[in-house]
Amino acid sequence: MKEKNTMEPIYTITGTVVHGRGIGKHVGTPTANIESDKYAALPETGVYVAKILLNNQIYYGVTHVGMRPTLDNDKTISIETHIFHFNSDIYGCIITIHLYKKLREVRKFKELSLLIEQVANDRLSAQKFWGLKQTDGTLYIDVKRHCVMIGKQEVYLSANEFEVFYMLYLSPQTTFTKEQIYEKIWHEPANDHLHAVENTIFQIRKK
Repeated sequence: MKEKNTMEPIYTITGTVVHGRGIGKHVGTPTANIESDKYAALPETGVYVAKILLNNQIYYGVTHVGMRPTLDNDKTISIETHIFHFNSDIYGCIITIHLYKKLREVRKFKELSLLIEQVANDRLSAQKFWGLKQTDGTLYIDVKRHCVMIGKQEVYLSANEFEVFYMLYLSPQTTFTKEQIYEKIWHEPANDHLHAVENTIFQIRKK
């Protein structure tokens, strides 16, 4: 990939990609969790524009340094990088992350949907920084409006329809039972109320 920006990084981190808790995928941005030297000084916490060197290839992305107050109460400082257009298994690989512009401070969001919206904005800001083409791909999800856009076509979903769709979208490799879907979305025991799940999925497919 051709490098789009020649300014110097403000910080560089080198470490090993390790298994995390899979939290990144719940906000639509799977991340590489980095374990750096325990004696290495870390940059101040925040969300940064990043350039990544991995296996002699250059990639671009967004790096989060700090705690994850919206998702858990863990006080550990983590380093997590979302690499644009990348989905390979790189556990155990050595990775170097060059941090450039700081996009924002780490903060706690009152609702997960607000965090998801902010993460999408972080991605767009980083792409703009590098002069990368900002493509929506074949599918774009507007969490705030409960809207799914396929190409230029907008499809609006009800609250439950959107929650079911988004849950399945975030976990493409997971097979959920109807009972699991009902309990996650309706927040109560299923008690054989599976018609609600069946009807919701039918409406999503219809739309």
